[in-house]
Amino acid sequence: MKTTKFLNLSAIMIILIAVAAGCGKNGNVLGPNELNNQVSFQISQQGGQNGGTEFLFKPSANVKISRIVSMLPSQQFADTTNFANINYVYSKDTTYVVGEYTGVQNGQQWKFEFSGSVPGQNTSNYKATTNYTVQ
Repeated sequence: MKTTKFLNLSAIMIILIAVAAGCGKNGNVLGPNELNNQVSFQISQQGGQNGGTEFLFKPSANVKISRIVSMLPSQQFADTTNFANINYVYSKDTTYVVGEYTGVQNGQQWKFEFSGSVPGQNTSNYKATTNYTVQ
């Protein structure tokens, strides 16, 4: 009888130790597909060289960009820009041009999706989406 209680108690302790060992912490803030969500992008606009509207972006951290998707969901429009030099570092202190678009009107709700990596981070991949209302 005493042996059975000892075996049951031992089995319970082993299970509790195994469960506790499996519950680890991850110090990174990750989004879907374990992508880094520590990066954001500020969007602005200006008149373009060809009479359209240029959208501009400024990253919140120094980043590498592999792709930008510019979307106008209300018109089912999407324009994808893939970057050949994915090792170029975009500075958090600089504003860059996304692209120039014609037919842009005040009040339109645009969405910009940035994909790339953050230099010097272990989990460096990110995918950040920024909404912007044309002014």
